[in-house]
Amino acid sequence: MNLSDYVDEDLVCEVDGSPDKNTVLSDLVEILYDKELLKDKEGAYDALVDREKLGSTGVGEEVAIPHAKLDSIDDVIVLLAISKKGIEFESLDKQPVKVIFLVLASVKKMNLHLKTLARISRLIKSTDFKTRVLSASSKSEILNILNEEEAKL
Repeated sequence: MNLSDYVDEDLVCEVDGSPDKNTVLSDLVEILYDKELLKDKEGAYDALVDREKLGSTGVGEEVAIPHAKLDSIDDVIVLLAISKKGIEFESLDKQPVKVIFLVLASVKKMNLHLKTLARISRLIKSTDFKTRVLSASSKSEILNILNEEEAKL
């Protein structure tokens, strides 16, 4: 599975206007709802917040991977959000988050959900993705970087 199969220009955004974790989660869910990828935005937001209560998905090194399983979708949705300023996300290393991979998956596709999370983790740990994407100046450049770095895995 490749992340680039799920992320296109419509699913790359900048979130420097979001001051904190809950606001950015709400903003990202709203983006997915506006793009008609979600029918139940309140349910999606609540599922993400409930997951955060188990422990922050701010995994460190300026990266967060908020994720949740939903009954209301049929596949996996991946949204890539960039914040050049950084967002307080209660990360494990206490650093602001600059790269967010939001993952929503159907409860019927647990295996794909886990594969997606593992793929993101490998991308972040094994490549220059984060450094390169924070220097990118356009959505198309970000997608090119995603494709190039994913090819290295």
